Amino acid sequence: MNHPNRLSTRLLVSAVVLAWPVAAQEAPAPPTAAETMTESLPKSTDFEAKIRSMVARPNGMTAATAARMSERTSLDVKAKRAELSAAEAELDQAVVAYAPRLTLTARYVRLSPIDAQGLGPDGANLVATPAAAGPLPPGAPLVAVPGSALSFPVILDQYTLQAGLVVPVSDYFSRLPETRAASARQSQSASLAVLVEKRAARANGQLLYYEWVRAKLSRLAAEQSVAQSQSHLAVVEALVGAERASKGDVLRVQAQLARAELMETRANTVARLSEDRLRTALHDNSNKPYAIGEDLYARLPPAPTQSTSALVAESMKNRPELSVLERTSAALAARAKATRSAGYPRLDAFGNVYYANPNQRYVPQSSEWNATWDIGVQLSWTPNDLASSSAGAQALQARRSAVVAQAARLRDAIRTEVIGAHGAVVEATKAVDTAARGLTAAEESYRVHAELFRFGRATSVQLTDAETELLSARLASVNARVDLYSARVRLDHALGR
Repeated sequence: MNHPNRLSTRLLVSAVVLAWPVAAQEAPAPPTAAETMTESLPKSTDFEAKIRSMVARPNGMTAATAARMSERTSLDVKAKRAELSAAEAELDQAVVAYAPRLTLTARYVRLSPIDAQGLGPDGANLVATPAAAGPLPPGAPLVAVPGSALSFPVILDQYTLQAGLVVPVSDYFSRLPETRAASARQSQSASLAVLVEKRAARANGQLLYYEWVRAKLSRLAAEQSVAQSQSHLAVVEALVGAERASKGDVLRVQAQLARAELMETRANTVARLSEDRLRTALHDNSNKPYAIGEDLYARLPPAPTQSTSALVAESMKNRPELSVLERTSAALAARAKATRSAGYPRLDAFGNVYYANPNQRYVPQSSEWNATWDIGVQLSWTPNDLASSSAGAQALQARRSAVVAQAARLRDAIRTEVIGAHGAVVEATKAVDTAARGLTAAEESYRVHAELFRFGRATSVQLTDAETELLSARLASVNARVDLYSARVRLDHALGR
């Protein structure tokens, strides 16, 4: 079915041709070779057919495939996963800190030699009796024993095995709960940060994909323009031979061809760069050529009809970036409390078991293994820690205030992003329809001018202008469709979908 605008334009062209004075007075002469050659000018409708043949290719690359590959191979995602592992390890460390501290020690000591010491000073004697223990009976003999003869042995080699257990009683009520809460919040924040990077990687992969599609289709438009200019040049050169065109017409078309060839060269460069950027983001080292698997002519769902306030509310609820900052803020607050508690007095319960040779508690010493133990509580306080812990807590609170401000700034940025992305979708949707109408008009204008040029009713300059307008319309049509898909990706990302 003919488009109404195209049909009316054709009727107008027919009226113009029939009303032309020469045509009304004389029968048309048989077509010359030059006029026959003008029939070889490319049809303007070939462009859309070629585009449709390039898109929705079986096993071609789609935006969803690019998103998955970008997420799977993203280095930023890998970095955030490493940070998540570190945060989970810190949480495990905070949990382990609840267990009493057990210390196992094995010690060997070699002492310097000293002289054995007796029970009394040199020259002094001690009084002893062979009588049995108890009150001395009358007449019990007494014996004088030199004090130096009764001395303790000097053991130079000492061995000790010790097991010590410390229970941080005060930490159970102050530092450890806050440390564990801070580690848990930090782990949650790191997990959400991984999700943020995954979504960013997916959106980036899709946007790079659509830029590659844009470059590939723009190259097709440039190639079509070169083909049209080449055909136009061949026709004008033939008309020069038939004395129906001037050398100036040839030069103008040659200039048009040169501009088209330059645009084709630039389009090829942009297409190669776009494909390389896409391969880099996907970390695809294969040389497999990409084909467009996305159907750009598929019917997209309509633009969101919710109010901007509803869209902003949805985004504030869904965006994980805000949750990352909220949990980071909570973690810093908990760490500030734990740091401040380090300046308070400490209460520890402790116990030790000793297995030593010789054991110091056995007097006199003997070269044998003996076991002893001790148990107790200890209250300690270092006043200097009060000042340092207070300063550390203030530093953490300052960092928390910075995170809170960053969250407020992010909310403003998200609001602006959502409103801008929604407006871009609405604009791109309208632009697709506008570009389609413009392309239809440009194709019909080119067809009319080609027909008029064939019968000598239009100049080469007019046909060149029609070609330029058609190229602009083709590029606008390509850009409008790609812009619409890209705008939908940005809106979904802005809404946290």
